Amino acid sequence: MAGIKIVKECFKCFNIYSYKDNYSFIHVEIQDAYGFYEGLFRFFFNEDSLLRYAEHKANIKFTPGIINYATLFKHLRTYIDDINIEKDISELEEAIVDLLKKEMSCVEKDGKIYVRLDKIGKIGEYMFCCLLSEYFHFDCIIPKVHLQTDTNMSVYGIDTLFYSEKENLLLFGESKVSISLSNGIQLIKKSLSDYEKQLSEEYRLVLSNRLYKDKLYKFTELFGEAVETTTTIQKFIDKAGITQIGIPIFIAHGTEVDNKKILDKLSKVSSFKMFGIKTCLIGISLPIINKTKMITIFTKMIKEMEDYYENEANR
Repeated sequence: MAGIKIVKECFKCFNIYSYKDNYSFIHVEIQDAYGFYEGLFRFFFNEDSLLRYAEHKANIKFTPGIINYATLFKHLRTYIDDINIEKDISELEEAIVDLLKKEMSCVEKDGKIYVRLDKIGKIGEYMFCCLLSEYFHFDCIIPKVHLQTDTNMSVYGIDTLFYSEKENLLLFGESKVSISLSNGIQLIKKSLSDYEKQLSEEYRLVLSNRLYKDKLYKFTELFGEAVETTTTIQKFIDKAGITQIGIPIFIAHGTEVDNKKILDKLSKVSSFKMFGIKTCLIGISLPIINKTKMITIFTKMIKEMEDYYENEANR
């Protein structure tokens, strides 16, 4: 990226480096092995952010009280699953199977390979949503965690649903937590390869589902009439006059910390057309150094928070 001007700014506990629509969030304590993960945890799992995500209300602040303690206790169960869900990956391409074996613990059963979908995916989605809300100021249409019927299950489909009022843009996001940035990019590209199909399902199951109508807030306010009178996402796009779809991609990754190399790799994920209209890709990198160490420390700290809120709620 010689000759390319990278913009640097400070945002809370991050130095943010950006080029075009790609961003690298470098935590200021990244060189401090002791304080790095604790600092990341404090930023993402602060009480205000947790409560806003749990309640799906953008401007509320946490105040001590039994209701809020109980709410946060129940919400934290999302991130420390008792059971991991198994998903058969035997039918995937060999390269993707090999990559998933490296990224997640796999087991073989009845001649098939299964990947264990652990809590790190939910933590990644939550961190992704925090950055989209707090830094980019996008409005969350609905937190995907609210679509769970079991805290020990993963929510399939698109990872995030957001709206940008400034750009009048619908955003459908993908998040990965990976050993390396290169692995994360490979997994992102795999997800994006059939994104039209995924968005069609997301529209059918969530955005046009009348059971969620009153929970979609801004989306229903802006696009409710178009949703009510269309049967597919293609017809919805035409009716609502959508001219561009935003796709933020978030990769929390180990290994790479050089912002120039990170932005260079992110810029190689190309935008493409869906449903006949252009997409706007927003690449977001969060170096976490060591995926296993981060999830171990986060799990310990989440459990401590959960115990504290349970005690406070039952006083």
